[in-house]
Amino acid sequence: MSDSKIDALGRVPLFAGSSRKELEFLITRTDEVSVPAGKELIKQGSPGDTFYLLLDGEASVQVDGRDRPPLKTGSFFGEISMLDRGPATATVVTTTPAKLMVMSHAQFRDAIKGNDDLLSRVMGAMAERLRRDSLDRNPA
Repeated sequence: MSDSKIDALGRVPLFAGSSRKELEFLITRTDEVSVPAGKELIKQGSPGDTFYLLLDGEASVQVDGRDRPPLKTGSFFGEISMLDRGPATATVVTTTPAKLMVMSHAQFRDAIKGNDDLLSRVMGAMAERLRRDSLDRNPA
């Protein structure tokens, strides 16, 4: 098990509170891929079946055709579809060459099944993201 992968995962806010043992378990549930700039990773409205963690690089985000804050190293996305198996709520495209850790739905389910704290952090991050998008669509 590569210490650099574990260290990279441990620096991600979502996993920062995880023990080394939990991080090692998570690593066994992920694949690492490299993609070029301009690669569409998620398309809004399409079925989502992958959770992404941006290890290196940047990506643009659009919701309903409107730009959202870009994603940078340490950002994750795809968690909403992982939890409800519904369509993607945003389109995400790499703007630089990127290295990503990816989990299929089955890998994601296995990773959070035995870790209530991780599930709680994922759901909290998802709620924050949905609330921010809702407020941006309908400002008070």
